[in-house]
Amino acid sequence: MAEENSLEIFHDVIEDSIEFLYDEYKKKYFDLFFLTVDNILAGEVLNDLSDDKKAKLEKIYAPIKNMDLDVESIRKALQAIVLKGFSEQKISNGGITPDTIGMLFAYLISKFEPTKRHIRLFDPLAGVGNLLFTIINHLDLEIDAIACEHNELSVKIMQSLSDMLQTELEIYFQDTRNVNVSNLDYIVCDFDYSEPSNGKYFPYEVILHHIKALNDNGVMMCLIPNDFFSYDKDQKFKKELNEENSMIGLIELPDTFFKNNQKSIILIQRAHIENKKCMMVKLPSFNDSKRFNEALAQIETWFENNINKK
Repeated sequence: MAEENSLEIFHDVIEDSIEFLYDEYKKKYFDLFFLTVDNILAGEVLNDLSDDKKAKLEKIYAPIKNMDLDVESIRKALQAIVLKGFSEQKISNGGITPDTIGMLFAYLISKFEPTKRHIRLFDPLAGVGNLLFTIINHLDLEIDAIACEHNELSVKIMQSLSDMLQTELEIYFQDTRNVNVSNLDYIVCDFDYSEPSNGKYFPYEVILHHIKALNDNGVMMCLIPNDFFSYDKDQKFKKELNEENSMIGLIELPDTFFKNNQKSIILIQRAHIENKKCMMVKLPSFNDSKRFNEALAQIETWFENNINKK
């Protein structure tokens, strides 16, 4: 069976299960999604239904009983389900980082890690975990993954996705500024657009709080709005950040990538480095393959000269 066809079948089975369970329970979309996940993981129908209805539900699940689908395909199918759930329950989908960003982060981590090894990876603002799961699926590394999220529904979705993907994930359900982890190799983060409140800018608070958890030479990668630096009027953030860390890269994303509030990727290393050349790259449209490959060549050259230089 072709991979694409299998992905469609997997997606449709979950949708059909949710619709079937809605007719029985009239619950919200994600409540039915969680029931569906529990049934699939258990390999049987756990719901309190008549034998006839259990048999019908088992028939719905039958096509995926022995399906051999890779985790990235499962993630894509589940992401589509989650996006529909957000639409159904009229919830903003801002908590889902686009796949392309996750793949770009994975690429950057692979450039820092030219030899295979074990890493500890943390997302302090994980949403439903799509950024983490995408990175994990695109890296050939052993990864201890940690996530923090303050929204209860997002945490439940993230846990269900983790279970379905058979990805071990340590989740903190609280305000990220109260979480203290340690011994991290990488921190990845996607900042939604925000404005200062009570004289404090949330992204600055998150970065300064968590970057201390990085190992020496560990790296923090953040997706930031392009007005990120404009709130540092007195240079207090920059001064505090540079005491024990170094900004080593700024990658401006294509103008067409986000409908509103253009974004960039900032790279910060847990090391105070004098006179280190900062990678400054503006990515063109992904559709412009020639210019995009030229931009990637710039990134490759920077890594050769600054990170992987013998």
